[in-house]
Amino acid sequence: MCQSNLFIDIGNTAVKWLFNSQYQSALVSEFNLTLLPKAGKVFASCVGDQSLLQGLDNVVFVESQSQFKNFISSYQNSTELGTDRFLAMIATIDQYPNQTRLIIDAGSALTFDLVLANGAHQGGLIMPGLGKLRRSFDKFSSDSHQLSTQKLADNTQDAWELGTGQMFASMINTQIEYYLDKFGDLLVVLTGGDSKILALKLNHAVKLHQNLALEGLVIYAQTHTD
Repeated sequence: MCQSNLFIDIGNTAVKWLFNSQYQSALVSEFNLTLLPKAGKVFASCVGDQSLLQGLDNVVFVESQSQFKNFISSYQNSTELGTDRFLAMIATIDQYPNQTRLIIDAGSALTFDLVLANGAHQGGLIMPGLGKLRRSFDKFSSDSHQLSTQKLADNTQDAWELGTGQMFASMINTQIEYYLDKFGDLLVVLTGGDSKILALKLNHAVKLHQNLALEGLVIYAQTHTD
């Protein structure tokens, strides 16, 4: 990795960046260009507001590709696949070769992507993330991202947070169990803003990578010769 390269992942909630092996992040609402270090070239993944980098020179915005090294996209139109998912998959293929992988991104959206041992993407799912789920009903709206093992509540606010938390974890466990039954070599990789707390609440072992899209961005940059 060229040390003068800056890698940026713009999501819907946060902006993350990697420079000289150091990871940093800021909420989208608090981000500005002065937070970024000076770099010779910038590689960026963006599923949020691309204008956040307006005025920054030498930026290469990644587009999802139909094929990248061993990765083969299942999407009919490969550019419709979010670049964060594309980069997470190429990073996982690189780091965990010759295994079937289920990549779960628990961020603003909850996404699942299945990639076979040969690198062939089988497709994915997109669901509301925990934050969106808890704000889906105005009467009970909550900004909490905590997950509790408590089963029942004795007040409405806790009942909403426990119920949505159990729904969220149950959706993920169900997907993992389904693909574990189909693939004996399944490896589950978890990323995203809610991944760290979620990893403690799942019924199955996972590989936790909180900055998986940035890891994929480094791999992408190594092949970029323009």
